[in-house]
Amino acid sequence: MPTENDKRIAKNTIYLYGRMMLTIFVSLYTSRVILDVLGVSDYGVYNVVGGIVTILGFLNGTMSGATSRFLSYELGAGDPVRLRKTFSAALTVHAVIALVMVVLAETVGLWYVNHELVIAPERMAAANWTYQFSVLAAVMTIFQIPYVAAIMAHEKMGYYALVAMVNVFLKLAIVLVVQFVAATDNLTVYASLVFLVALLVAGMYILYGRRNFAECRWTLRRNDPKIVKSLLKFCSWDVYGNLCFTTRFQGVLVILNRFGGTVLNAAGGLCATVSATINSFAGSIITAFRPQIIQQYAKADYPYMLKLLNNCARYSLLLLGLLIIPLIIGMDSLLELWLVEPPKYTAAFCRLALVAVCGELMHNVLGVGIHATGNVIRISFISGSMFLLELPLMWLLLVWTGNPPVIYCVHIAMVFLIVYVDSLILKVQLRQFQVRRFWWRGIGSPMLILAATFATTYVITRGWEFGLLQLVAMGLISTAMMAVLSWLFAIDDDVRARLRRKLASRLPVLGL
Repeated sequence: MPTENDKRIAKNTIYLYGRMMLTIFVSLYTSRVILDVLGVSDYGVYNVVGGIVTILGFLNGTMSGATSRFLSYELGAGDPVRLRKTFSAALTVHAVIALVMVVLAETVGLWYVNHELVIAPERMAAANWTYQFSVLAAVMTIFQIPYVAAIMAHEKMGYYALVAMVNVFLKLAIVLVVQFVAATDNLTVYASLVFLVALLVAGMYILYGRRNFAECRWTLRRNDPKIVKSLLKFCSWDVYGNLCFTTRFQGVLVILNRFGGTVLNAAGGLCATVSATINSFAGSIITAFRPQIIQQYAKADYPYMLKLLNNCARYSLLLLGLLIIPLIIGMDSLLELWLVEPPKYTAAFCRLALVAVCGELMHNVLGVGIHATGNVIRISFISGSMFLLELPLMWLLLVWTGNPPVIYCVHIAMVFLIVYVDSLILKVQLRQFQVRRFWWRGIGSPMLILAATFATTYVITRGWEFGLLQLVAMGLISTAMMAVLSWLFAIDDDVRARLRRKLASRLPVLGL
């Protein structure tokens, strides 16, 4: 059984990794083109109006994690009746969230758009249409969350990746339509088409869930108050942790603005874009492991659950290394290719932030293990408060040293301290968890491989004048080095033996 699970996890990882690669490349292109088509002013209107809807729907992101956890747990527990009740309760809670968001959007949010945002009077009508379409798109996203969680719990990552690719290509099609088809108001047309895509994507998720999973049905009698209470309790504590992390993230930009004005803000904003993009890659790997980790906890198969947790940490770090090593070494040249004249400190900020992403990734991996236990109070309160503590430390060291990159050094130190605290929390909640083994197998050994790959690649490429071809060559060198070291030191003996047998069975087919 573990062998079949391992194969499924590996296949799902490939699906999700490929999905993220395609999504990011197409998204970078579409964002650049839509900025051209709409113009700076209308593009700004779209982002600020859509941002208000995102803020109003903050709770939805937290409920998404809670729903995924509870459905995965019940699927592992093997109780179909309780699984159906859990899905029904989750859908009810999301319906209430959608209703609350619409009420807030059509009262407080609408007032803010019309009275507080700085929008040219002649663009106010377009801004209001954009706002309404954004609200409708957000409602569809909220309703699809329980169905997406069911798809993830059943590990149908192939379909999840397929819908994501459909979503990306439809958004690309929107950009081309707005670019080449004349319209009286491009902003309104763009917003309406984005809503239609959101409607189609939600329909694909909902239809697939209803056709393939028996639990994806809603009835009022299935709304068990105890399950609803458990969902809301889990969510309420998770909100605190997520809010602390978000505040720390935004607080960095505020500190940079207070210290160095808009120039430092621009560098910090670009750094945030780069780190968020790389974090999304890493998160796709965790997504492949998450359902099985939670299901094995529900089955009380703790040895296999902890093996998956260690593997998740190890392999996600190694796959992350494939991206961050070439980025760190070639950051100056990459920024010049992307931005032509990047703001001062951007390269330094990005390099340090990419190191910190390794720690953030481990925090998320341990978070999956802690979420599996159902007790998120400790990680949310302790780790969340530690993220907030970074802000005064950053400000004090920045004033003391006058060196802006020091704030990212603070984050690196704090995030790895938070990871250590997270490992102690998991030990308290799951006694079978071995802190030393996790730190060596899950973190220590892959980090050593990353360090050796970085050093070797840096020595080989030192003195190169980086252009596009040189950057590609550097990526190939680091990938080859990482593959060799991972094969020798990171892959378990049983996995290596299976890969050898599989390769040997394919050699005759290849004519070798």
